[in-house]
Amino acid sequence: MFKIKNKGAVLLMLLGAAAGSMAVTNASAMSKSKKAQLEAYAKTDKKVTKTSKRLDSEFDKVGMRNLTRLAHINMSSSVVEPFQPDVFTIGHSLKIGNQNRTHGVSLGKHSVVIGNINTWNFANVNTLTLSKKNQKKVFKVIGNKWSSAVSMTKQSPVAKNEFLTEHKPKTAFAYGAYSNLPLLQKKNAQSYLDQDRGNNAFLVVTADNYLNYYSNYATKSGTPNYTKVSQSIKIKKFVRGKSNYTYYLAKPLKGFGTHKVSVSGKRMYKLNMSLGHVFQSYENNNGDADGFRITVMVGSKPFYVNLGNIAESYAYDLSGENTDNASFNEKVAKEYIQSLQ
Repeated sequence: MFKIKNKGAVLLMLLGAAAGSMAVTNASAMSKSKKAQLEAYAKTDKKVTKTSKRLDSEFDKVGMRNLTRLAHINMSSSVVEPFQPDVFTIGHSLKIGNQNRTHGVSLGKHSVVIGNINTWNFANVNTLTLSKKNQKKVFKVIGNKWSSAVSMTKQSPVAKNEFLTEHKPKTAFAYGAYSNLPLLQKKNAQSYLDQDRGNNAFLVVTADNYLNYYSNYATKSGTPNYTKVSQSIKIKKFVRGKSNYTYYLAKPLKGFGTHKVSVSGKRMYKLNMSLGHVFQSYENNNGDADGFRITVMVGSKPFYVNLGNIAESYAYDLSGENTDNASFNEKVAKEYIQSLQ
């Protein structure tokens, strides 16, 4: 439980493909002319970002409810390993700190977390998906620039099963012990330059069922401040369909086209999420085609998720491109993705 086996330590946390992708770099390191050149690729080089209708159709059949599986990175390049739970209730107080393991703060017993225990027996926790109460406590102590935290001490292998319990309730946050939604990043220019922008907007759902939208969270120095949530709205009801997620919110998510509805006589605001176009990003330095992403329509706004290696290898296969770029066995990838449809 709660442990990535084999080569798991390489990617400490797919907690969030979030953590790495939200790292903020110094914008002054790149000239304005270079930025303009790179951003122009998205508008002019249609060969890079355009993909086939068949590819869109195949992934659309997989549906929203399997989005986290599409984003999952498999540690083997040829065998589909079991999809591990990532949502847990901790069995006793857990002291966590930043990535340097300083300024420790305790999460209370029964706190719900997205995380894992790495091969060195340290627990990793996604701070962006903690309950609002736990976020406030954690960021106050470890600092507000950390999208993940690590336990201050190793977790005893003997005590793991007592310490970690799969979180079973089916909510907007999780379905059984699996998170419903990976971090969604706003779709701007279609390059990895997006990930270098200090304010590339993103959406997450917290353990206490709030939809948090970050759109202006970078400080003047360029580092993130994850206490700066632009909109935080309680999810009153959630419908987990195959093709769509439907959120009924306590108030409108401004700018996303939510509309007022009546549910059991109560006023709520309806927001739909569904899968959209599968596209390729491009290399920042030369505009060459790079990895695949899938669009997630959040109301009227396009966001995206990077495809994991299995899904991406099937995308390479469907696109008819040179599959030397694929990092997973294409035949096995095809069988696995089609099994999710």
